[in-house]
Amino acid sequence: MKKWSISILTIILLTFSILAGCSSSSSKEASSSGENTKSGETQTLKLISFLSVDHMLTKDIIPMWIDMVEKELDGEVKIEWIGGPESIPATEQFNAVKNGLVDINFNASSQFSNLMPESDSMLMSPFTLGEERENGYFDYLGQLFEKNGVVYLGRWLSEEPFYFWSNKEVSSLAELKGAKFRSNPIYHGTMDQLGMVQVDVHPSDVYTSLERNLVEGFGFTLLGPRESGWTEITKYVIDEPFLNQNTMIMINPNSFNGLSAEAQKKMIEVTAKFETEMANYFIEKNEEEWKALKEDGVKVIDISQKDRDLLQKHINEQTWKSLEKNIDKDTVKELKGLLNK
Repeated sequence: MKKWSISILTIILLTFSILAGCSSSSSKEASSSGENTKSGETQTLKLISFLSVDHMLTKDIIPMWIDMVEKELDGEVKIEWIGGPESIPATEQFNAVKNGLVDINFNASSQFSNLMPESDSMLMSPFTLGEERENGYFDYLGQLFEKNGVVYLGRWLSEEPFYFWSNKEVSSLAELKGAKFRSNPIYHGTMDQLGMVQVDVHPSDVYTSLERNLVEGFGFTLLGPRESGWTEITKYVIDEPFLNQNTMIMINPNSFNGLSAEAQKKMIEVTAKFETEMANYFIEKNEEEWKALKEDGVKVIDISQKDRDLLQKHINEQTWKSLEKNIDKDTVKELKGLLNK
């Protein structure tokens, strides 16, 4: 009698276990098909960024996007910003979101162009973010990202081109020949064309490298150098901006499909709205930064139109040369067609 009771209990437990497994499997299948299986339940999505949470380029912008998305999706989604490169190295974040280790990634193509070289075409876009969504480039990028295992939502940094900053005053590009500058892979080729010496320096070591004269300048956006203390040593910036930004917002496909169809639609729409507000934010911040830089004694160098044209020529040629080297001819042709203004 005792053995019979144990046997019945075992059968009951096994039955519940099987039913629970079936229920879990059905739930996962429904989630991957885009059905929101539990009405009213909040889905928590983890977000990682390639820059730290206190960086000038991210500390206000990422919370802006999070607030807009959470508000628009009205409780269906909660987004948790778990950190920056100190949590997951920047070069590993693309695969982290692709493989589902995290759900959302604010990244830059320079961190994963070895995996998806087509993403560097963002640097060559002459369009506003709104124009990119209207002229087909946004959709084409979306297809490329989808082939590489992630969903492309949009951009998070705009109106923030690069500049060359120098420790010494120059009056022409020719005077940069032989100068040792902290570089970035996206403009290595241009520096080569100008006869500059590229030096790889981690962002955390730039100040010390400038202080010890290991480098005589750097390429960077307008925002960041003053806050990082680099302009205590580097007092000159060449006023010729170059390249568009190459940053984007990505989400894991299963995480995205786990949202209701309506929530997916809203997330795309709110990101488009965010892009406009974000661009206006950086325009205002740049105006404030120019004023602050001049007050701190940073001198703006005005080069000749000939030098401006030369810099843009080198940038254009070298960036396309890099793209042509790493992606197939048909894709290059498509991209050039979409980015020809």
